[in-house]
Amino acid sequence: MIIWQFVSNVHIMKPSRHLLLMLAVICNSAATAAGNNWIDAISLSYGKESGDNDIKMYRVGLQNKWERTWMNDGAWYVGGYWDAELAYMEADHHNSENDELFDLGLTPVFRMQRDASLSSGVSPYAEVGIGPHLLSETRLGNKQYSTAFQLGSLVGFGLGFGDKGQYELSYRYQHISNGDIKTPNNGMNLHMLRLGYSFD
Repeated sequence: MIIWQFVSNVHIMKPSRHLLLMLAVICNSAATAAGNNWIDAISLSYGKESGDNDIKMYRVGLQNKWERTWMNDGAWYVGGYWDAELAYMEADHHNSENDELFDLGLTPVFRMQRDASLSSGVSPYAEVGIGPHLLSETRLGNKQYSTAFQLGSLVGFGLGFGDKGQYELSYRYQHISNGDIKTPNNGMNLHMLRLGYSFD
């Protein structure tokens, strides 16, 4: 509760400080978590909303891979991970009531991936996921989201590479809305580029 109160009140800071704060918190958490073997990877994402709304998103995340996999008989298999992310969003609408917010999300992601050992460390993949999000504000630019609670659904594809497949580069499309729990429910549609690094 104290952390969320701090995040909600951090709007007095400059956007660049927002990003530095997010990176510092996540990197510190990642270093601690990696040492305790409960966080497997870290990611950085940049996104923009499709359409006329000039919304930009900067996101950092921590991932915990599931031990279980399915359909292991061939070159491809299905696995997954928990994706905990913190995003800062800003809108280029200076006459609006609010032009920035934070988004906290937790998403179970299912991934179909090629076995890297069969392709010289390169492993293409596709993934889908849906999970809850919590917004620090219910308005961004000229859009009204009505509730702090939102649902985010995503589809994406990417490539794992490196000596141990430790690097990832991917594209994601994500829709975030409240599922018509309350109107207006403008929602947002984000196109994202994502970089990832695995500690495995």
